[in-house]
Amino acid sequence: MDIRSVLKDNFLQYSSYVIKDRAIASVVDGFKPVQRRIIHSLFEMHDGNFHKVANVVGNTMKYHPHGDTSIYEALVNIANKDLFIEKQGNFGNLFTGDPASASRYIECRLTPLAFDVLYSKEITVYESSYDGRNNEPLLYPAKIPVILIQGSEGIAVGMAAKILPHNFNEILNAVKSELLGETYDIYPDFPTGGIVDVNEYADGNGKVLVRAKIETIDEKTIVIRELPFGETTESLISSIEKAIRKNYIKVSSINDFTAENVAIELSLPRGVYASEVIEKLYHYTNCQISISVNLLLLSDRYPVVYTIKDLIKFHAAHLQKILKMELELQKSKILEKIFYKTLEQIFIEKKIYKFLETISKEENIVSIILSEVLRYKESFSREVLKEDVENLLKIPIRKISLFDIDKNSKDVKILNKELKSINSNISSIRGYSINFIDLLLSKYSKEYQRKTEISLIKSKNVKEIATKNMKVYLNLAEGFVGTSLFDGEFIGNASYYDKILVFRQNSYVLKNIEDKVFIDKKNICALVYDINNSKEQIFSIIYLNKFDNFYYVKRFKIDKFITDKVYEFLGENDEFVDFSLSPEFVEFSTNKDIVKRIEIANFMVKSRSSIGKRISNSNLKKVKFK
Repeated sequence: MDIRSVLKDNFLQYSSYVIKDRAIASVVDGFKPVQRRIIHSLFEMHDGNFHKVANVVGNTMKYHPHGDTSIYEALVNIANKDLFIEKQGNFGNLFTGDPASASRYIECRLTPLAFDVLYSKEITVYESSYDGRNNEPLLYPAKIPVILIQGSEGIAVGMAAKILPHNFNEILNAVKSELLGETYDIYPDFPTGGIVDVNEYADGNGKVLVRAKIETIDEKTIVIRELPFGETTESLISSIEKAIRKNYIKVSSINDFTAENVAIELSLPRGVYASEVIEKLYHYTNCQISISVNLLLLSDRYPVVYTIKDLIKFHAAHLQKILKMELELQKSKILEKIFYKTLEQIFIEKKIYKFLETISKEENIVSIILSEVLRYKESFSREVLKEDVENLLKIPIRKISLFDIDKNSKDVKILNKELKSINSNISSIRGYSINFIDLLLSKYSKEYQRKTEISLIKSKNVKEIATKNMKVYLNLAEGFVGTSLFDGEFIGNASYYDKILVFRQNSYVLKNIEDKVFIDKKNICALVYDINNSKEQIFSIIYLNKFDNFYYVKRFKIDKFITDKVYEFLGENDEFVDFSLSPEFVEFSTNKDIVKRIEIANFMVKSRSSIGKRISNSNLKKVKFK
């Protein structure tokens, strides 16, 4: 036995199983297998009353070959989406992250929406359950894009799905717009509210930036009112406490008053104000998070990456297909009713039943009655079968004696009217589908109002809002700089993102600010520790070119750098003369002791490796910045 081929085959079987039967939802009904089996159990158990979740879990185990815990957790998850399962009892708290009560204490049942958009038993395809004892739905003929409304998340082998929830009304209106040939845009809507930036939301893929809604009560009090999607009050407070410990933000106290609505109150210490802290909360805590999305679904049991517009188009066509199938089913039922009422009327009105008195042999009854009925075959919508005659023979004599021909004709007339209406709907299935969506919106739109605000989030650079909480000292005699050199000279406060720029006579180097950094005091011209706010700083150098013996001025900026890399700005034939951060003039004197000045603005700002501008064509005696 080749172990490699065995492992390869087994791994492929396992990965295929995880992808197709566990982790990834279907494009048709938006369910994973466990979710579909839960809904099937609830349809099976439905009697209008609430059922203990423990009983629903037990019934689902007939179809789901895994433990009861996975079923219970999946049921709670679906129920908390408030779409198809009505809850009774403690199903946990979406805001605080508190878990649901044990399955024996809570109850659930299906919502009317589940029957309106999922349940259609006669057109649902069923397959045998894992043990062959029961039948379960292969897919539900969903009439709406369930996957876009409730979202989904799953990690399979080599692939993962992350689909954000969207607003019920907006999704249905998008399907309607697709049917009408109109344009539409769809963006996420989260049950926790908050703010979402959809600039990088690539039609269901890409990523979104989500923020908590923060309210300023006064300059010293901030209240978080809504959470970013996926966060709880516990995880958010934990991230705030972590930022406080790292000294990124200053908060004197945190109080969680969350009940039905989120309310996390932050009190600020003396000298700290709300306007300063809010931006830091977004940068240093989970008050702002980025969510990457991947619209991966199963189509015919194969994983496919979709866009939202792909799904809306698919479900617009799918809705018409399902509604047409239901109409065709209703049509066949009405035709059958018309057929049987017509057959029954002819059987009684034409007194065919009296032939029973003349037939001596029982085995001839069906054939003789059938031959008599077929004399009126033009009245029937389909061929009369022996089974139809056998049904006629079961009519009790009392019904025959009381048979009302006028009422029967009236019933047939009503059925023909219904049939005409159904045929009209089938021929204009698009309009019928639009009416169906309008009906759903009229029934449920008030329950599903948008909770998340769509807004462009303009974030400041984290380096701009960083707290300068590190005291930097310089000991030039020993050639060290850092935060622990208390015997050195205090040169200022710096943030975690600042760096030390060591400027020498022919080069510069950038160093991270640490406890103690060796900078080598030789030939140091300047130290700049606030480098991130100094990218517009112009560095001015005067140097002598030994080859032609002329003086030059070079001006440049430092906008890009790599830490600890030495950058040279003078060549081998260049000799450093003077350096300045903010000169106004270049002052020089000739051999005749005539002093002249040139404004610094006359010298262009170039790159550090470029040649400077010559100061004078004659030999100079003295040159310096002024």
